[in-house]
This record gives sequence, structure tokens and C-alpha cells, in this order.
Amino acid sequence: MRLLKSLLSALLLTMACSGQAQLSERQSRLLVVNCIQCHARGNAGFPIMGNPDDWKTRNRQGEDRLLRSVIEGLGGMPPLGYCAACSEADLRALTRLVAGLEGGK
Repeated sequence: MRLLKSLLSALLLTMACSGQAQLSERQSRLLVVNCIQCHARGNAGFPIMGNPDDWKTRNRQGEDRLLRSVIEGLGGMPPLGYCAACSEADLRALTRLVAGLEGGK
């Protein structure tokens, strides 16, 4: 768990410096509990946070399509990314961060 928290801290610092996303403290916890589990490692074929090549094709579909995939589930990702506690605003902010979209808030 410490490794995961260290990874998250480094990742959030990198994203904050690049101006990509600003998450609330609550959203940061949701990121750790839900998104990081699959999108921080290269296993199971999930696209990796911070790797633009993994997201290039997906991001061309647009933010609304990405959000719909998160809400409905896609491939091995379950609906809502297992985040029953996430609001639509949370999912949008987390999707922006994970996918590396500009203007994430």
C-alpha cells in the first residue's frame, strides 16, 4: 500500500505540474481505491496513466465517449470502474486525469 501511495503522490505531482488535472482530496482517494488498481500497471491490457500512446486512439473519440465507456463499462473495465461512490463529476474528473486529457478539474 505504501508503494501505491508513493506512486500516486508522484503521479499527482506530475499531473499538477503539467496543468492537466486538479482533483479534490476525495477524488484523489477515489483514484487510489478504484482507478490506480488497473491503470497504474501494465497488466491485463488496460491503458496506463501517464502513457500518451495508450490513450491516443481512445482520446480521439472525445471526452464524452470516454465517460460513457467508464459509466457503462468496456472490455474488462466494470461499469463505473467499480466506483459506486463516484458522482458523474467525479467520474469526469478521474477520466480526464487517467486519460491525460487537458483541462481536467
